[in-house]
Amino acid sequence: MTKNIVLAPGVTLRALQTDKFKTACFSVNFLRPHCRQTAALDALLPSVLLRATKNYPDIRSISMHLDELYGTSFGTLVRRKGEVKLTGFFADFIDDAFLPEGEGIFAEVIEFLREVLFRPLTENGCFCTKNVEGEKQNLINAIESDLNDKRAYATLRLLETMCRDEAYGTPRLGYAEDVRAITPQSLWEHYRTVLQTSKIEIFYAGRYAPEYAAEQFAKVFSDDRGDAFTVAQTAVRREAEAVKEVAEAMDVTQGKLVIGLRTGVTVSDPDYPALLLLNAVYGGSVTSKLFTNVREKRSLCYYASSSLDKYKGLMLVSSGIAFENYETTKQAILQELDACRNGEFTDEEIASARKMLIFALRSTTDSPARLDEFYIGSAVSAGDDIPTLIGKLEALTAEDLRRAAQRLSVDTIYFLKGENA
Repeated sequence: MTKNIVLAPGVTLRALQTDKFKTACFSVNFLRPHCRQTAALDALLPSVLLRATKNYPDIRSISMHLDELYGTSFGTLVRRKGEVKLTGFFADFIDDAFLPEGEGIFAEVIEFLREVLFRPLTENGCFCTKNVEGEKQNLINAIESDLNDKRAYATLRLLETMCRDEAYGTPRLGYAEDVRAITPQSLWEHYRTVLQTSKIEIFYAGRYAPEYAAEQFAKVFSDDRGDAFTVAQTAVRREAEAVKEVAEAMDVTQGKLVIGLRTGVTVSDPDYPALLLLNAVYGGSVTSKLFTNVREKRSLCYYASSSLDKYKGLMLVSSGIAFENYETTKQAILQELDACRNGEFTDEEIASARKMLIFALRSTTDSPARLDEFYIGSAVSAGDDIPTLIGKLEALTAEDLRRAAQRLSVDTIYFLKGENA
């Protein structure tokens, strides 16, 4: 359980004191509304900030400094949770308790954070053109790489169609054409806006007491930002309207079928534990109905799985198929959904899925990065802590899963097929 401490207006530290690891970690997250207008700017900004600072004017000098801090890892973050964008930095470093007596780097890593955030290398009153252009190209390459991963591309296209009039329809990194339009001046203006108006969430896990960690982070974030902070929210549609069915032809050798469903349930909903277990039974595990019945028994697809966005209230079913199996596989996937709605679960299905989920949740506590992901997610939308969630999963019945399944409604069906299919 974290201790939450307000450091300054709009700045909160979530500190987890633990002696479980030999390393400590922290993340600093600027929470923004995710939208088309700023998605590319948000994605580009952390990389440009970490490219060069006044005291460390190039990548080499930054790398050398981190090596001096006992090989500290310091990287960028660009996350999307529902329609909330979280951008910032994650640091992982040896805990001071394991350094020679009298040595410590926690304060120095935080000082480097201050350097990155507030002392960027500039020219003509804004970011250096060379650095901006270099990171723009890196970001464009990352965006365009989805074209080569057809499974990721199909999911992207499904979401663009399903959430066409919602902020969620914009990809996490934005669009390449929007990146190309960014200038050093426009990125600098966005940087100033982010610093002044963003809600800031910090996660720390290590051996120091939360109060000491708070003292160190408070040195970075002043209280002169005022109190007009942008509070990002996610719009959740409780059910789908008419089902949309879209097909796209491309030079591919394997079809990609993706089905998007509205769940109406987010992580803060009382029905979330039941939906989580239902997803594992339906398609979220190797013993699920989709894997066992559609893939293994009927051999209709190369893979079939389901996943949740617990912040937006969506379920996505993804499958790789032969082009000619489209209609048969689609109907088979929907038949398994109907079976869930009818409460057709075996004791073995539920027990296996429950065991898998509980193991995964307990494993979260074994990784600083997964702990960060979990607790920063709680800053976006509060849900149960891990022990409470495990307790609720253990108490669920088949009837609970049936009720959760009845909340699902199919919204969009997307099929990526071959050019001659």
